[in-house]
Amino acid sequence: MKAKNRFQMTVRDIAGIILAHIAKRLKAVGFILTGVFLGAILFLYLIAGEIYEYQDTVDGVHLPEVDAIVCLAGGRGRIAAAGDVWYRYWELAQVPLRGAGRTPSPRTVPFLYVSGMGRQSNWGVLAKQVRRGVLAVLSPTDVVLETESQNTEQNAALFVHYAQERSWEKILLITSRYHMRRARLIFDQVLSQANPPIKIETLSVYQEPFEPGEWRSGLHGVRVTITEYLKWLYYKTFW
Repeated sequence: MKAKNRFQMTVRDIAGIILAHIAKRLKAVGFILTGVFLGAILFLYLIAGEIYEYQDTVDGVHLPEVDAIVCLAGGRGRIAAAGDVWYRYWELAQVPLRGAGRTPSPRTVPFLYVSGMGRQSNWGVLAKQVRRGVLAVLSPTDVVLETESQNTEQNAALFVHYAQERSWEKILLITSRYHMRRARLIFDQVLSQANPPIKIETLSVYQEPFEPGEWRSGLHGVRVTITEYLKWLYYKTFW
């Protein structure tokens, strides 16, 4: 009986040693995985600013003729900025273009196409996000509200069908600076398949703190920038 008890104690001891060894190994693996995770976050923190390394084709002053201003809703200030740009086109249209050997002709005011505002959106919702001076001359007939798309890929897919129906040839794409690089990639891919391909000009919206020297100033800027960088890498690599 005593021998049996000694055997049982021995089995328990062995089991305890094995479990302790496993726990020690798991703890070590946990430390390693934590280190890898923190290292990956630090690496992304250092390189995510690459998404801001994009040069717009338009400076906001010298505006090319386009058929539509395409504003990707979703970021604060985008619609207001797009409204201001539309107003600038409207002002230019009031002054005839003059050139050597040409008869003065008015510029065409592009449509303001707002993509992805949400299914409950309407003219009233848009009007609250546009400056009063712009709203004084902007009318619902100047605006196209696309309310079905829920991401950038859907923004582009729905827009290209609408643009082809109206024979649009060139657009000015407006979105936040952190979002522009991925948006341009997606729109280039989708709009290049139109017949004929639709040309794209771009103008990024200033949005604090999403600027090259500002995004690390707060947790929100870091989170949004790293998330957008990972999305851009995905589309760049696999899409």
